[in-house]
Amino acid sequence: MKTATFIVLVCLLVVEVKGHSLDVKGRCICADKGVNKVSRKAIEKVEIILPSPSCKRLEIVVTMRGAGQKCLNPGSRFTKKYILTAIQKICVYVSVYE
Repeated sequence: MKTATFIVLVCLLVVEVKGHSLDVKGRCICADKGVNKVSRKAIEKVEIILPSPSCKRLEIVVTMRGAGQKCLNPGSRFTKKYILTAIQKICVYVSVYE
């Protein structure tokens, strides 16, 4: 009887562990507030990560050509101007092709 109970408990535990999402990071990507400015020509890709239950702050991660990733300070003038310019370019692009 003890063996059967043990097997049932192990099966329930396996089902419970399998049901949990492995995608939750539990912390922010950027360890600090980030840099205030980077070279515009070196930026290859920009990711804006909105606040979530796992990280309460807005994060802006840029992938640099040949230099890895850096976090931008969302409050810096450079970042605000860069994001605003990108949004304006997207709006112009969308309005031209509508």
